[in-house]
Amino acid sequence: MAGPCPKCGSNDIDTDGARGEAVCTNCGHVLEECVIVSEVQFSESAGGQSSVVGQFVPESGLSSFRSGPGYSGFSKDSREVTLSNGRRVIQHMAGLLRLVAHHVDVAQRFFQQAVQRNFIQGRKTHTVVAVCLYIVCRKQRTSHMLIDFAEVLQMDVYELGSVFLKFTKLLHIKLDPIDPSLYIHRFASMLEFGDKTQQVALTALRIVARMNRDWMITGRRPAGICGAGLLISSKMHNFKRTEAQIAQVVRICDGTLRKRLTEFDETQVSDMTVEEFHDAFKGGTTSDAAAGFRAANERWQWDTSCAPPALKNNQKAEKDLEARKKRAAAKAAAKAAEAAG
Repeated sequence: MAGPCPKCGSNDIDTDGARGEAVCTNCGHVLEECVIVSEVQFSESAGGQSSVVGQFVPESGLSSFRSGPGYSGFSKDSREVTLSNGRRVIQHMAGLLRLVAHHVDVAQRFFQQAVQRNFIQGRKTHTVVAVCLYIVCRKQRTSHMLIDFAEVLQMDVYELGSVFLKFTKLLHIKLDPIDPSLYIHRFASMLEFGDKTQQVALTALRIVARMNRDWMITGRRPAGICGAGLLISSKMHNFKRTEAQIAQVVRICDGTLRKRLTEFDETQVSDMTVEEFHDAFKGGTTSDAAAGFRAANERWQWDTSCAPPALKNNQKAEKDLEARKKRAAAKAAAKAAEAAG
């Protein structure tokens, strides 16, 4: 409610609730204008048609009242319809992926920003919704992968990843690198280790921690790291799991898994026995995947100077190039000597 007039101090204020205005009758100063009110009033035109005074403002957008032939009540604009459909799709997709209500609420806010920035134009609503939910999963550190959303949508994961990168660039969203430990327990439960699932998962976490110390995680997708860790861990616990079985569970090709194993074979820990490996982590047990990964990474006290695989490959390529140049120079010198002789 308007108080005394700030210009003349008069308390004679004329308030019009229908228009949301408050005017001082003494000096004519407008105290309030276009105030949102809870009252609904109608006016009648010369033709006898009724129309609402003002506009209806809902919580999520703007809707106007239209009356007359062919119209009845409040009608939503296109943006309001898009937001409503987006909320429905988000709830449906979250139910399929077993996401909680908090994830749904955050995803709805991301989807609203996508609509406001016209990111939805030219793209399917389901695709933008999947991107919003995946961003929430990355921020909340859940065990959901981008390929899970691609399977729900029945679309190429690389196309979905392209939309994801464009949306994060549009909103300037910076996400931390994916922690492979988030997926260890999920994949371990799918490999049917029985009562030893927890032990296999914990050993795999320790292996992944060692891979992190050896720079194997840098620049690598988490699925390949998890697959290599689980395959080595299963063999350490006397389970016969083939590379094809592991690759099918973690959703990578056999070649990627073999390459991670080859890189692991070049590290110092590959020369250890099973007993020596477990002694290095004696007393380090935990049921939480992320905490187990951090505990394993902190307990390993070895000093290592193992370079990242990409750096080692570049160094090897540079050495090969220098060797080829030397051989070419030697051949040129030999031909020059023959010509001079």
